[in-house]
Amino acid sequence: MHPNLPRDWLPPGKRAAVCFTIDDVHPAKSSDCYEAGGDLGDGALGNLERLLDKHPALKVTLFLTADWREKSPVPTRRLMSRIPWLRDRVYLADRWPAGTMRLDRHPQFVAYLKSLPRTDIAVHGLEHCHRGLRIPVEFQDESYEEIHGKLREIVAVFESTGIDYSPGMCPPGWNAPPALLDALADLGMTFVASARDIFTPISVDAVANMSGMRGVSLIHPQRIYNGRLLHIPANFHATSVIERAKDIIESGGLLSIKAHIVKNAMGHIAFDGLDEVYGNYLDLLLGRLAETYGDGLWWTSMNEIANRVITSPAHATMAN
Repeated sequence: MHPNLPRDWLPPGKRAAVCFTIDDVHPAKSSDCYEAGGDLGDGALGNLERLLDKHPALKVTLFLTADWREKSPVPTRRLMSRIPWLRDRVYLADRWPAGTMRLDRHPQFVAYLKSLPRTDIAVHGLEHCHRGLRIPVEFQDESYEEIHGKLREIVAVFESTGIDYSPGMCPPGWNAPPALLDALADLGMTFVASARDIFTPISVDAVANMSGMRGVSLIHPQRIYNGRLLHIPANFHATSVIERAKDIIESGGLLSIKAHIVKNAMGHIAFDGLDEVYGNYLDLLLGRLAETYGDGLWWTSMNEIANRVITSPAHATMAN
């Protein structure tokens, strides 16, 4: 086993683990460009409510953006997007004005999230947008100082809401450059969820080779960045077959299920948008896993995994 893969991350008696995360949660309503949680139980989060109600062991992590500004994930200023040099220095789609979707300006939304059972909140960027063609990839080539400042602003917004958030991040667009990892560790964050791979075949030694970080374990949490952070992958979503989930569990891994709260963002369709269809599929999947594996599964969250690994007596001796 790779030396950075903790041997003891599973509790005694558990053969594998299941976690569920949802990205892009913010206060936008169906009366806005698209609904991203702002309609509360009447919107996409209602599908989450039903899953939590039907599966009492299930836990979820909502990755929230502190002040969401992205409207379109793809360029809408098409002519400008074709002009080299210039296109890298401007925003290629309209954005919400700063503060419009800032969490502390939506107390009803925040109160609703706090009321959800078995729900963790973690960080998904400040604005979720960037100049240039890769609009959703918020952290690219900025300096450590720039990124550190953004993270401090994120923390300030989260703390102003009173949300008891977990010290971890799924970076927008899954991109985690070294300056971001350095800043996360310096601010006391414990985990990062970067690598997302729904195609690589499952095996004990499989590594991620799709979105975000590559070469890290596809099915296990792994210490990275000189042991200062725990990386947790995503390896299953709406188009994945149930057999993939079973392969992960029978390999003793973490079945890390990913969803996005937005299904249709101005014509851009997310395959793993948490609509009724995906909700029904997850209901079927979770029921079958519970029936097949029973008490052998650890239904957990990314924060719980990080806490278990970091507080483990073996942590200090196994960190690289």
